[in-house]
Amino acid sequence: MLGISSLIIISCVSDGFSDVINSKLSGIDGHIRIRSYLNDKINENDIREIDSIIHQASNSVKFTSPYIEKHAIIRKGSISEGVIIYGVPEESLDQIFQLNQFTKLKSQFHNETGIIIGSKLAEMMNIQKDDDVILIDPETMIANQLFKAKKMNVINTFKTDFPEYDRLLAFISIDTAKEYFSLEDHVSGLIVSVDTPETIGNIDMILSESLKMKPCITTTWKERHANLLEWLNIYDVPIKLIMFFITAVGIFNIGASLWMIIIEKTRDLGILQALGLDKSRISIIILIEGAIIGLLGSSLAIMFSMIVLILQNIYHYIKLPSDIYFMDYLPVKISPIYFILYPFITFLITIWFSYLPAKKATSVSPSDALRYE
Repeated sequence: MLGISSLIIISCVSDGFSDVINSKLSGIDGHIRIRSYLNDKINENDIREIDSIIHQASNSVKFTSPYIEKHAIIRKGSISEGVIIYGVPEESLDQIFQLNQFTKLKSQFHNETGIIIGSKLAEMMNIQKDDDVILIDPETMIANQLFKAKKMNVINTFKTDFPEYDRLLAFISIDTAKEYFSLEDHVSGLIVSVDTPETIGNIDMILSESLKMKPCITTTWKERHANLLEWLNIYDVPIKLIMFFITAVGIFNIGASLWMIIIEKTRDLGILQALGLDKSRISIIILIEGAIIGLLGSSLAIMFSMIVLILQNIYHYIKLPSDIYFMDYLPVKISPIYFILYPFITFLITIWFSYLPAKKATSVSPSDALRYE
């Protein structure tokens, strides 16, 4: 019971953890980004042409949005912090970056001076909603020796539980970004949202092939976070392996217990055979006993793991430090396949381990069993 329930719980937690990480990363980062490999900006006419090409190339493209990505400095009072500014259309806040998942208020800019910042940055700089901050362009300061600043109003904050995102990212209107960074009719690139993020690799190949005549490069959110995703896959294997060995030890103990029963009941088996009970009936008795143990353990494991997972899913009683695990509670994804697969395989293995004691029971000779009785 403990082995099977551990396998089920660990698998559901692992899937839930991966789903939350993938959902957050693909949301706040966008599914696919298309940029120029010649410089850091693309003409808006080219962007419209690229947009038309990718919509024709794949039916999975759900939403596209031009964006501007620039480094800047946010200052409030005597405190300054470097940030990455994203200039985007208002509708892309939810359609592309899915800020509706990470904010308590509606995601919108209200006006040209509106800015949305991360909760970590707001905490570090003691910024509250509706506070005014100064946005400074360091590139103009370095290149032209000019101090270029703009007063912005903080209209909302978001919290992804990724410390770097919550500290570094800030969103402003794309029109404000064009004016402030003097981009005129240029943007940094195009962000694409797709219907099926799990097939992002195939979609990326299709889009890359359709844009091969353009000086563009496509990158997926998985490519930008390859190290983190690789870590998730690596950590998943040893944990499930440990749980498998726990289950294997439990199954081995069942076989050993049945074997000890055969040794202790040698006299009784001899008497049964002397009274005319067939050897195959004796082996069936041992197999049924193993089946009862396996079935009872599997059933209890399903009930126990289901209760634990449902309670965690509702009440989130197992908390996590968000600065380490990117979420503030242990997520679970209840998958029926685990509740069927693990108990079924374990039940079959238990029956197989019961076969060895059953074979031993049929080899007991009545004369040997009763010789000293």
